Amino acid sequence: MSWLLSSVEPHIVTHLRPHRSAQSMWAYLKKVYHQDNDARRFQLEHAIVMFQHGSLSIQDYYSAFLTFWHEYADLVTADVPIDALSTIQTIHATTLRDQFLMKLRPEYESVRSSLLNRSHVPSLDICFGELLREEQHLSTQAIMEQSHGSSGTATCFCYKEYEHIAATCPKKLCSYCKKKGHIIKECLIRPQNRQAQAFQTLIMVPPVATFAAHDSPSATCSVPTPPAPDYCTPEMVQRMLISTLSAMGFQGNNSTKLWYVDSGASNHMTNNPTALCHVRPYAGQSFIQTANGSSLPIATIGDASSKFTDVFLAPQLSTDLISVGQLVDNNCAINFSSTGCVVQDQVTREPIAKRPKVGHLFPLFFTGS
Repeated sequence: MSWLLSSVEPHIVTHLRPHRSAQSMWAYLKKVYHQDNDARRFQLEHAIVMFQHGSLSIQDYYSAFLTFWHEYADLVTADVPIDALSTIQTIHATTLRDQFLMKLRPEYESVRSSLLNRSHVPSLDICFGELLREEQHLSTQAIMEQSHGSSGTATCFCYKEYEHIAATCPKKLCSYCKKKGHIIKECLIRPQNRQAQAFQTLIMVPPVATFAAHDSPSATCSVPTPPAPDYCTPEMVQRMLISTLSAMGFQGNNSTKLWYVDSGASNHMTNNPTALCHVRPYAGQSFIQTANGSSLPIATIGDASSKFTDVFLAPQLSTDLISVGQLVDNNCAINFSSTGCVVQDQVTREPIAKRPKVGHLFPLFFTGS
């Protein structure tokens, strides 16, 4: 009895205390925990059907599969008469072997076909031995191919030349238009690249001249503007995006704050203190890490709206960012598509913000108070 009490789980010992003999304990355990019911049999059948070789080794796959099958066979044959038991076991052995072979990974197809297409299909033990040898063969072959590939000469698939690969090929060939001198990422004919080039042209081309009218209606002269820089500041991009969105029917004005939805931002952040309300001191130790590796201090923290809360204020920040992760934590759902970005309340599904996509950016507006 002591051995039995020390062999079971602690929560079962309490139920065995009233019993005064080992036989009584065994009878209780069999009555309560013996799994010879239809539910357990169905569970095992489902587990056997769903079980696959996957990434397991042949040895691990064989052991795990037999564990399921032996428990299933014990349940099925528990009440089978002795005279019919051998017949049932023979049928089960054939089914076990066939299911074991059919669940193998594709690289063992040659061995599986060889075993199943014999006039007399061997037993599971023999099949298992053949598969172990094939596994060793495949492992050795993979090592040899890896060694050969690392010591061999690299080949460019574009020009079939040696000593380099396509990424470093000095002779560029576009796989889209089949013309020389550029690769597919630089191809201007490709639709995706045309769209990107159009947006780039929109924000890079400077105005040529402005015209000023004098008192005389006929006296009109052109005043050349200073040369435009060959780069765009965040303020320039913001003005152009607001102009583009206004032309599309989304009105903005000088008090409009343009934010960009960013899945890489860990927190909402802005450089504009007038965009926030309920401003409070920031007592944390965190700082903003920019893409170029520099660190920006967090001055204060505030709210942009009821849904856009806990926004970091960093005056040196160049762009206002909306954090996708923070929106999700605040029970918001964000949907990105080719038409734009939609922010909704996860519970009510009520739209909070909806703006079109501009180029490769997803801007959102907050109107100033």
